Amino acid sequence: MNKNIGKKCLNLVLLIAYIFSIVYFFINKEIVSLSISIACLLGTIILYIVNQKKNKLIDNSLYIVLVLFILFSSLLGTCYRFYDIINRYDDFLHVWSGFISVSVAFAILNYLNKDEVVIKTSKLFIVIYLFMFSMGVASLWEIMEFLLDTFCGLNTQAGGLTDTVVDMIDALVGSIIMVPIIIRKTKSKYKK
Repeated sequence: MNKNIGKKCLNLVLLIAYIFSIVYFFINKEIVSLSISIACLLGTIILYIVNQKKNKLIDNSLYIVLVLFILFSSLLGTCYRFYDIINRYDDFLHVWSGFISVSVAFAILNYLNKDEVVIKTSKLFIVIYLFMFSMGVASLWEIMEFLLDTFCGLNTQAGGLTDTVVDMIDALVGSIIMVPIIIRKTKSKYKK
């Protein structure tokens, strides 16, 4: 019951934050920030629907982590310029993205397979899969940043190659921390 109240409160806070931001950026004619705010709201709504309909794919804890990541990275980071204001904010989010992508990889593995299959799957394979999935997501993200900078004139990779490599190392650190946590959680879940 408390988890549902917490989730409802979070959803209400997010809704208020996004609506306030949409109105604020509309009044100030900040089209890019307005567009990002709308995209954040839509992304959060989509995640909510998936969480409600496919809870095995995106359970409540993964839902909360994902919607908070959208808030911190896109709305606060980009629209309200936390990337510029807070030192190492980008590094924090890239480490967090390592946590998230490992969690998403495991959620996909669980969603596509029955519990018995996951139990019988080699732990080494699961570790390799989680790690490679997470690093694949990190590399695709960096490719997207490069394309946005090249074709849209943005400056997402302000530090050039150094920024890209540091971001990948941050995601690597997040992945290395999260993989053992997921493996331990899996062992305890299937022992019950």
